[in-house]
Amino acid sequence: MKYYSDNEARQLVIEAGYKLLENKLIARTWGNISARISDEEFIITPSGRKYDTLKPEDLVIVRIKDGSFEGGIKPSSEKGVHAAAYGLRKDVRFIIHTHQYYASAVAAECRDTRYAPCADYGMPGTGKLRKHVETKIRKHPDKRMFLMARHGTLLLGRDYDDAFSMAEELEQKCKELVETRVPDHDAPRTGGINTEAVRTEVFPCVTVVRDPYIMECCQAGVTVGPYIDDFAQIVGPDMQVTENDVWKVKRALLGYSTEVNRAGRLFSRLPLTGVLNQRGGMHPVFNPMIGRNAVLVKGVGAVCAGKTKEDAEAVAMIVSKNCAAACYVRKCKPLSPSDARLQRYIYLTSYSKRINSR
Repeated sequence: MKYYSDNEARQLVIEAGYKLLENKLIARTWGNISARISDEEFIITPSGRKYDTLKPEDLVIVRIKDGSFEGGIKPSSEKGVHAAAYGLRKDVRFIIHTHQYYASAVAAECRDTRYAPCADYGMPGTGKLRKHVETKIRKHPDKRMFLMARHGTLLLGRDYDDAFSMAEELEQKCKELVETRVPDHDAPRTGGINTEAVRTEVFPCVTVVRDPYIMECCQAGVTVGPYIDDFAQIVGPDMQVTENDVWKVKRALLGYSTEVNRAGRLFSRLPLTGVLNQRGGMHPVFNPMIGRNAVLVKGVGAVCAGKTKEDAEAVAMIVSKNCAAACYVRKCKPLSPSDARLQRYIYLTSYSKRINSR
Protein backbone atom coordinates (compact mmCIF):
# COMPACT_ATOMS: atom_id res chain seq x y z
CA MET A 1 0.00 0.00 0.00
CA LYS A 2 1.21 3.51 -0.79
CA TYR A 3 1.44 5.72 2.28
CA TYR A 4 1.64 9.50 2.52
CA SER A 5 5.00 11.18 2.17
CA ASP A 6 6.26 13.07 5.22
CA ASN A 7 5.48 16.46 3.67
CA GLU A 8 2.09 15.36 2.32
CA ALA A 9 1.07 13.91 5.70
CA ARG A 10 1.99 17.10 7.52
CA GLN A 11 0.02 19.27 5.13
CA LEU A 12 -3.05 17.05 5.32
CA VAL A 13 -3.04 16.94 9.12
CA ILE A 14 -2.81 20.74 9.29
CA GLU A 15 -5.62 21.04 6.74
CA ALA A 16 -7.71 18.52 8.67
CA GLY A 17 -7.44 20.62 11.83
CA TYR A 18 -8.91 23.65 10.10
CA LYS A 19 -11.65 21.59 8.47
CA LEU A 20 -12.64 19.96 11.75
CA LEU A 21 -12.87 23.38 13.39
CA GLU A 22 -14.91 24.75 10.51
CA ASN A 23 -17.33 21.82 10.67
CA LYS A 24 -17.48 22.09 14.49
CA LEU A 25 -16.34 18.50 14.95
CA ILE A 26 -13.57 19.66 17.30
CA ALA A 27 -12.77 22.80 19.27
CA ARG A 28 -9.65 24.31 20.77
CA THR A 29 -7.18 21.44 21.38
CA TRP A 30 -9.70 18.64 21.81
CA GLY A 31 -9.18 15.49 19.77
CA ASN A 32 -6.21 14.55 17.60
CA ILE A 33 -5.33 13.75 14.00
CA SER A 34 -2.72 11.50 12.43
CA ALA A 35 -1.52 10.29 9.02
CA ARG A 36 0.50 7.18 8.25
CA ILE A 37 3.83 7.63 6.45
CA SER A 38 5.15 4.03 6.45
CA ASP A 39 4.61 0.54 7.82
CA GLU A 40 6.38 1.67 10.97
CA GLU A 41 5.54 5.36 11.55
CA PHE A 42 2.80 7.96 11.55
CA ILE A 43 2.63 11.72 12.06
CA ILE A 44 0.32 13.11 14.77
CA THR A 45 -0.73 16.43 16.26
CA PRO A 46 1.13 17.62 19.38
CA SER A 47 -0.30 17.76 22.87
CA GLY A 48 -2.06 20.90 24.10
CA ARG A 49 -1.80 22.92 20.87
CA LYS A 50 -4.67 24.71 19.14
CA TYR A 51 -5.33 23.49 15.61
CA ASP A 52 -5.43 26.94 14.05
CA THR A 53 -1.90 27.69 15.30
CA LEU A 54 -0.17 24.51 14.11
CA LYS A 55 2.65 24.48 11.60
CA PRO A 56 3.97 21.41 9.76
CA GLU A 57 7.11 21.35 11.88
CA ASP A 58 4.97 21.15 15.07
CA LEU A 59 3.74 17.66 14.18
CA VAL A 60 5.45 14.61 15.67
CA ILE A 61 6.59 11.34 14.10
CA VAL A 62 5.61 8.35 16.27
CA ARG A 63 6.62 4.69 15.89
CA ILE A 64 3.72 2.27 15.57
CA LYS A 65 5.48 -0.57 17.38
CA ASP A 66 6.02 1.12 20.74
CA GLY A 67 4.63 4.69 20.53
CA SER A 68 8.11 6.18 20.90
CA PHE A 69 9.14 9.49 19.36
CA GLU A 70 12.09 11.85 19.17
CA GLY A 71 12.48 15.58 19.67
CA GLY A 72 11.29 18.13 22.19
CA ILE A 73 7.66 18.37 21.06
CA LYS A 74 5.32 16.05 22.95
CA PRO A 75 2.79 14.21 20.76
CA SER A 76 -0.89 13.84 21.62
CA SER A 77 -1.56 11.83 24.76
CA GLU A 78 -3.69 9.51 22.60
CA LYS A 79 -0.74 8.48 20.42
CA GLY A 80 -1.09 4.95 21.83
CA VAL A 81 -4.63 4.64 20.52
CA HIS A 82 -3.50 5.71 17.05
CA ALA A 83 -0.53 3.33 17.18
CA ALA A 84 -2.79 0.42 18.14
CA ALA A 85 -5.19 1.16 15.28
CA TYR A 86 -2.43 1.44 12.69
CA GLY A 87 -0.85 -1.76 13.98
CA LEU A 88 -4.10 -3.69 13.54
CA ARG A 89 -5.29 -2.17 10.28
CA LYS A 90 -2.81 -2.08 7.42
CA ASP A 91 -5.35 -0.36 5.16
CA VAL A 92 -5.75 2.65 7.49
CA ARG A 93 -3.79 5.75 6.45
CA PHE A 94 -5.60 8.60 8.23
CA ILE A 95 -7.13 8.68 11.72
CA ILE A 96 -9.31 11.32 13.34
CA HIS A 97 -10.21 11.27 17.04
CA THR A 98 -12.90 13.82 17.88
CA HIS A 99 -15.07 14.90 20.80
CA GLN A 100 -17.90 15.80 18.41
CA TYR A 101 -21.19 16.80 19.97
CA TYR A 102 -23.82 14.14 19.28
CA ALA A 103 -21.44 11.19 18.96
CA SER A 104 -19.93 12.05 22.36
CA ALA A 105 -23.42 12.23 23.88
CA VAL A 106 -24.26 8.77 22.53
CA ALA A 107 -20.88 7.41 23.68
CA ALA A 108 -21.79 8.46 27.23
CA GLU A 109 -24.15 5.48 27.36
CA CYS A 110 -21.14 3.14 27.00
CA ARG A 111 -22.93 0.80 24.60
CA ASP A 112 -22.44 -0.35 21.02
CA THR A 113 -24.78 1.15 18.45
CA ARG A 114 -25.75 -0.34 15.12
CA TYR A 115 -23.51 2.25 13.49
CA ALA A 116 -20.41 2.07 15.66
CA PRO A 117 -19.08 -0.25 18.38
CA CYS A 118 -18.20 1.46 21.66
CA ALA A 119 -14.86 0.82 23.37
CA ASP A 120 -15.00 0.55 27.17
CA TYR A 121 -13.99 3.55 29.24
CA GLY A 122 -10.46 4.39 30.21
CA MET A 123 -9.02 7.69 31.38
CA PRO A 124 -7.59 9.77 28.51
CA GLY A 125 -4.01 9.00 27.57
CA THR A 126 -3.80 5.79 29.59
CA GLY A 127 -2.74 2.28 28.66
CA LYS A 128 -6.15 1.09 29.82
CA LEU A 129 -7.89 3.21 27.19
CA ARG A 130 -5.54 1.94 24.50
CA LYS A 131 -6.25 -1.68 25.45
CA HIS A 132 -10.01 -1.14 25.40
CA VAL A 133 -9.85 0.47 21.95
CA GLU A 134 -7.54 -2.25 20.65
CA THR A 135 -9.89 -4.95 21.95
CA LYS A 136 -12.88 -3.37 20.25
CA ILE A 137 -11.06 -2.97 16.93
CA ARG A 138 -10.03 -6.65 17.04
CA LYS A 139 -13.61 -7.75 17.74
CA HIS A 140 -14.98 -5.71 14.84
CA PRO A 141 -12.58 -6.13 11.89
CA ASP A 142 -15.28 -4.90 9.49
CA LYS A 143 -15.87 -1.58 11.32
CA ARG A 144 -13.97 1.68 10.96
CA MET A 145 -16.21 4.03 12.98
CA PHE A 146 -15.86 3.61 16.75
CA LEU A 147 -17.22 5.32 19.82
CA MET A 148 -15.06 5.73 22.93
CA ALA A 149 -17.15 5.51 26.11
CA ARG A 150 -17.59 8.88 27.89
CA HIS A 151 -14.99 10.37 25.57
CA GLY A 152 -15.59 10.69 21.83
CA THR A 153 -14.96 8.93 18.53
CA LEU A 154 -12.22 7.18 16.59
CA LEU A 155 -12.45 7.16 12.79
CA LEU A 156 -10.12 4.89 10.86
CA GLY A 157 -9.91 6.31 7.36
CA ARG A 158 -8.41 4.73 4.29
CA ASP A 159 -7.42 8.28 3.46
CA TYR A 160 -8.11 11.90 4.43
CA ASP A 161 -11.47 12.16 2.64
CA ASP A 162 -12.68 8.83 3.96
CA ALA A 163 -11.99 9.81 7.58
CA PHE A 164 -13.91 13.07 7.20
CA SER A 165 -16.82 11.38 5.51
CA MET A 166 -17.14 8.96 8.42
CA ALA A 167 -16.93 11.76 11.01
CA GLU A 168 -19.82 13.59 9.37
CA GLU A 169 -21.83 10.40 8.82
CA LEU A 170 -21.45 9.27 12.42
CA GLU A 171 -22.39 12.69 13.77
CA GLN A 172 -25.60 12.73 11.71
CA LYS A 173 -26.57 9.22 12.78
CA CYS A 174 -25.90 9.99 16.45
CA LYS A 175 -27.90 13.20 16.17
CA GLU A 176 -30.85 11.13 14.99
CA LEU A 177 -30.42 8.76 17.94
CA VAL A 178 -30.41 11.62 20.46
CA GLU A 179 -33.34 13.44 18.88
CA THR A 180 -35.38 10.23 18.74
CA ARG A 181 -34.93 9.58 22.44
CA VAL A 182 -34.96 13.09 23.94
CA PRO A 183 -38.38 14.85 24.04
CA ASP A 184 -38.63 17.57 21.43
CA HIS A 185 -40.00 20.43 23.49
CA ASP A 186 -38.68 23.61 25.04
CA ALA A 187 -38.48 23.72 28.81
CA PRO A 188 -39.84 26.99 30.21
CA ARG A 189 -37.62 30.06 30.24
CA THR A 190 -38.62 32.59 32.85
CA GLY A 191 -35.95 35.25 32.77
CA GLY A 192 -32.31 36.25 32.61
CA ILE A 193 -29.48 37.01 35.00
CA ASN A 194 -27.10 39.92 35.42
CA THR A 195 -23.75 38.46 34.30
CA GLU A 196 -21.92 41.57 35.50
CA ALA A 197 -23.05 40.82 39.03
CA VAL A 198 -21.87 37.21 38.76
CA ARG A 199 -18.31 38.01 37.67
CA THR A 200 -15.52 37.51 40.22
CA GLU A 201 -11.77 37.89 40.11
CA VAL A 202 -11.51 34.11 39.93
CA PHE A 203 -13.85 33.98 36.92
CA PRO A 204 -13.94 37.43 35.28
CA CYS A 205 -15.66 36.29 32.07
CA VAL A 206 -19.23 35.00 32.22
CA THR A 207 -21.65 33.96 29.50
CA VAL A 208 -25.14 32.44 29.56
CA VAL A 209 -26.11 29.67 27.16
CA ARG A 210 -29.39 27.87 26.73
CA ASP A 211 -30.68 25.12 24.46
CA PRO A 212 -33.33 22.38 24.85
CA TYR A 213 -30.90 19.98 26.60
CA ILE A 214 -29.65 22.60 29.05
CA MET A 215 -33.16 23.83 29.81
CA GLU A 216 -34.35 20.26 30.30
CA CYS A 217 -31.64 19.76 32.95
CA CYS A 218 -32.52 23.11 34.55
CA GLN A 219 -36.15 22.09 34.82
CA ALA A 220 -35.25 18.69 36.32
CA GLY A 221 -33.51 20.55 39.15
CA VAL A 222 -31.03 17.75 39.86
CA THR A 223 -27.24 18.18 40.09
CA VAL A 224 -25.76 17.03 36.77
CA GLY A 225 -22.80 14.67 36.90
CA PRO A 226 -19.96 14.30 34.37
CA TYR A 227 -21.23 11.97 31.65
CA ILE A 228 -18.32 13.04 29.43
CA ASP A 229 -14.76 13.21 30.71
CA ASP A 230 -13.93 16.62 29.24
CA PHE A 231 -16.79 17.99 31.33
CA ALA A 232 -15.06 16.72 34.48
CA GLN A 233 -11.80 18.32 33.36
CA ILE A 234 -12.97 21.72 32.17
CA VAL A 235 -16.24 22.35 34.04
CA GLY A 236 -15.86 20.38 37.28
CA PRO A 237 -16.89 17.14 39.00
CA ASP A 238 -20.57 18.12 38.79
CA MET A 239 -22.87 21.07 38.14
CA GLN A 240 -25.42 22.40 40.61
CA VAL A 241 -28.89 23.67 39.75
CA THR A 242 -29.89 26.85 41.61
CA GLU A 243 -32.68 29.37 41.73
CA ASN A 244 -32.26 32.63 39.84
CA ASP A 245 -30.29 34.30 42.60
CA VAL A 246 -26.94 36.01 41.95
CA TRP A 247 -25.67 35.22 45.44
CA LYS A 248 -26.39 31.50 45.03
CA VAL A 249 -24.88 31.42 41.54
CA LYS A 250 -21.65 32.95 42.86
CA ARG A 251 -21.55 30.48 45.73
CA ALA A 252 -21.96 27.55 43.35
CA LEU A 253 -19.15 28.78 41.07
CA LEU A 254 -16.81 29.30 44.03
CA GLY A 255 -17.53 25.87 45.47
CA TYR A 256 -19.94 26.65 48.28
CA SER A 257 -23.10 24.68 48.88
CA THR A 258 -26.41 26.35 48.05
CA GLU A 259 -28.53 23.68 49.73
CA VAL A 260 -30.47 24.45 52.88
CA ASN A 261 -31.69 22.28 55.72
CA ARG A 262 -35.17 22.29 57.24
CA ALA A 263 -34.30 25.27 59.39
CA GLY A 264 -33.37 27.23 56.29
CA ARG A 265 -29.66 27.21 57.06
CA LEU A 266 -27.03 26.60 54.39
CA PHE A 267 -25.14 23.33 54.48
CA SER A 268 -21.34 23.31 54.12
CA ARG A 269 -20.74 27.02 54.50
CA LEU A 270 -17.01 26.53 53.84
CA PRO A 271 -15.21 24.20 51.45
CA LEU A 272 -13.02 21.59 53.10
CA THR A 273 -9.74 23.30 52.23
CA GLY A 274 -10.54 26.64 53.76
CA VAL A 275 -12.15 30.00 53.18
CA LEU A 276 -12.60 31.05 49.57
CA ASN A 277 -13.73 34.49 48.55
CA GLN A 278 -14.18 36.18 45.19
CA ARG A 279 -10.42 36.58 44.83
CA GLY A 280 -9.61 32.98 45.55
CA GLY A 281 -9.23 33.37 49.30
CA MET A 282 -6.34 31.69 51.07
CA HIS A 283 -6.16 28.89 48.52
CA PRO A 284 -6.04 30.39 45.00
CA VAL A 285 -4.44 27.22 43.58
CA PHE A 286 -7.22 24.97 44.85
CA ASN A 287 -10.11 27.35 44.18
CA PRO A 288 -10.78 26.16 40.60
CA MET A 289 -10.70 22.53 41.75
CA ILE A 290 -13.18 23.23 44.53
CA GLY A 291 -15.35 25.52 42.46
CA ARG A 292 -17.08 24.89 39.16
CA ASN A 293 -16.94 26.68 35.83
CA ALA A 294 -20.70 26.45 35.33
CA VAL A 295 -23.99 26.36 37.19
CA LEU A 296 -27.51 25.73 35.89
CA VAL A 297 -30.06 28.38 36.80
CA LYS A 298 -33.74 27.47 36.69
CA GLY A 299 -35.58 29.29 33.96
CA VAL A 300 -32.37 30.95 32.73
CA GLY A 301 -29.90 28.37 31.40
CA ALA A 302 -26.25 27.62 32.07
CA VAL A 303 -24.09 30.36 33.57
CA CYS A 304 -20.58 29.55 32.29
CA ALA A 305 -17.46 31.24 33.63
CA GLY A 306 -13.76 31.37 32.80
CA LYS A 307 -10.62 33.44 32.94
CA THR A 308 -11.11 34.58 29.34
CA LYS A 309 -14.02 34.92 26.94
CA GLU A 310 -12.70 31.95 24.98
CA ASP A 311 -12.58 29.86 28.17
CA ALA A 312 -16.18 30.74 29.03
CA GLU A 313 -17.33 29.88 25.50
CA ALA A 314 -15.51 26.54 25.66
CA VAL A 315 -17.22 25.77 28.97
CA ALA A 316 -20.57 26.60 27.37
CA MET A 317 -19.95 24.13 24.54
CA ILE A 318 -19.07 21.33 26.93
CA VAL A 319 -21.99 22.05 29.26
CA SER A 320 -24.39 21.76 26.33
CA LYS A 321 -22.83 18.47 25.19
CA ASN A 322 -22.89 17.02 28.72
CA CYS A 323 -26.52 18.04 29.16
CA ALA A 324 -27.36 16.33 25.86
CA ALA A 325 -25.64 13.21 27.18
CA ALA A 326 -27.50 13.47 30.51
CA CYS A 327 -30.80 13.66 28.64
CA TYR A 328 -29.88 10.76 26.34
CA VAL A 329 -28.52 8.07 28.66
CA ARG A 330 -30.85 5.67 30.39
CA LYS A 331 -29.07 3.27 32.74
CA CYS A 332 -25.46 4.47 32.57
CA LYS A 333 -24.21 6.51 35.52
CA PRO A 334 -21.80 9.46 35.26
CA LEU A 335 -18.11 9.19 36.09
CA SER A 336 -17.39 8.46 39.75
CA PRO A 337 -16.61 11.49 41.95
CA SER A 338 -13.05 10.25 42.56
CA ASP A 339 -12.38 9.80 38.83
CA ALA A 340 -13.90 13.19 38.04
CA ARG A 341 -11.86 15.00 40.69
CA LEU A 342 -8.66 13.31 39.55
CA GLN A 343 -9.22 14.38 35.94
CA ARG A 344 -10.04 17.91 37.07
CA TYR A 345 -6.79 18.04 39.05
CA ILE A 346 -4.67 16.72 36.17
CA TYR A 347 -6.23 19.13 33.72
CA LEU A 348 -5.79 22.22 35.90
CA THR A 349 -2.28 21.45 37.09
CA SER A 350 -0.83 20.16 33.85
CA TYR A 351 -2.76 20.19 30.59
CA SER A 352 -4.36 23.65 30.85
CA LYS A 353 -0.99 25.19 31.68
CA ARG A 354 0.44 23.86 28.42
CA ILE A 355 -2.45 25.38 26.49
CA ASN A 356 -2.20 28.77 28.21
CA SER A 357 1.56 28.92 27.73
CA ARG A 358 1.18 29.01 23.96
